[in-house]
Amino acid sequence: MIRNLDLDLIRSFAAVADLGSISAAARKVGRSQSAVSLQMDRLAEAVGFSLLERRGRAVSPTLRGAAFLEDARRLLDLNDRILTQHVHGAFAQPLRLGFVQDVGEQVLQRILYRLSASFPQAPITVRVCTTSTMLDMLRAEELDVAVGFRSESELPASLLLRESMVWIAARHLRLDREAPVPLVLFEHPCSCRTAAIAALNAAGRPFRIAFTSPSLPGLMAAVGAGMGVTVRSPRALRPDLAIVADLDRAALPDMEFLLYTRPGVRPPALQKVEEVLQEELRREHPLYAVA
Repeated sequence: MIRNLDLDLIRSFAAVADLGSISAAARKVGRSQSAVSLQMDRLAEAVGFSLLERRGRAVSPTLRGAAFLEDARRLLDLNDRILTQHVHGAFAQPLRLGFVQDVGEQVLQRILYRLSASFPQAPITVRVCTTSTMLDMLRAEELDVAVGFRSESELPASLLLRESMVWIAARHLRLDREAPVPLVLFEHPCSCRTAAIAALNAAGRPFRIAFTSPSLPGLMAAVGAGMGVTVRSPRALRPDLAIVADLDRAALPDMEFLLYTRPGVRPPALQKVEEVLQEELRREHPLYAVA
């Protein structure tokens, strides 16, 4: 029986699980594709069960591999925390993060838990707001890192995740094809609002703005009450909501989450922050992760 797990193997396994691709994981960990494949074989042999399975072109954890991954992430975080606090020196500078509301409560909770554990001495401040507001704050050096939607910007940015936009409404809502589509939308500016209006105009469907809100909980409350239809990613679905098939001819674009950083010198801790953000967002929908 093994007595110690090889953290390099576990780190590569987590990268494969996050990215859904051995080749993409190899680029992330700085190894060749064949080396990472060999690492996965060695790790599976060490633990005594299959960790990964292929689904079409993607690679994903088996049921047992997914359970192993949860604890493996904690082991990696503890390792990184020990290095940060006792080897590389404690990081106590403020970490200033920004997120759009669509990141989701559970994802945000996991991100903040991991960062608090990794940087116990660092004051963490979070701003949840629109992408345009976050970009302004990055330019003013009031934020260090932000997760937002794609937007024209000169700031350093990398694509985190691509999801389809969908029409969402209460399950009991029935649309009258002869009446304007009632829309429940964020206030301007909003990429989902722009996409919804453009799609209906292209399909020749009349519409009316039935409800606007700056708050995602307020928006989804109105949708759940049957006030109208909204456009969000599939992660916004709940048991009382459904994708609207009546509007399938009003085609919507994809929704893209980008990781934005402020220009200039970055504290070393931000590399760990960015890794956590990438892992947790891609973990939510691995099939849409960007290789």
